[in-house]
Amino acid sequence: MSQRRYEHTVEMTATRRSKSRKGRAMKTALIAALAVLFARPSLAQNQQPPTKKEDKAVQEIIDFRNRYIEAEENKDIPYLDKIFADDFFALNPQGQLLDKPHMLENMKRTDRVFKVVNPRETQVHFYGDVAILTEHVTVDGEDKGRHFGGEFRFVRVFAKQNGNWKVVLAQGAPLPPESADSH
Repeated sequence: MSQRRYEHTVEMTATRRSKSRKGRAMKTALIAALAVLFARPSLAQNQQPPTKKEDKAVQEIIDFRNRYIEAEENKDIPYLDKIFADDFFALNPQGQLLDKPHMLENMKRTDRVFKVVNPRETQVHFYGDVAILTEHVTVDGEDKGRHFGGEFRFVRVFAKQNGNWKVVLAQGAPLPPESADSH
């Protein structure tokens, strides 16, 4: 095998390994976040009422989430670029996994607009410098001239990096019509 072809083969193998590691890391992070989220109800029995410090921390996360949603709705790409962690990813309701560059490109689209209204059933849980926010929201939007929307459950994971909150994971899933009415 020629030296050039050998180098190309080695480079392709290294690229595949890197993508495979990144994919495994994303899957591991998602599984860990969901495991913590689902384990949470069983831990709730042993918890004390929140302190004022905890209430303040929860409000800080909700305020951060509100500014994040406002930036998405207003297509404030510089702000989103600043608050998305470098290894950010989102899993959208269509099942697509978007990393930071793809999410920012998607947000720039002028043929896609949406509003997130009526956040409710909001819960914030802290694990050191990680906060997991879950909520039920109503989404109303348009994509390439087609209306979309409905009731959604969102999970957002934030991590404090260098003293600032960053968005690490965002996942939205549509709620079935019967579930949307009962929750």
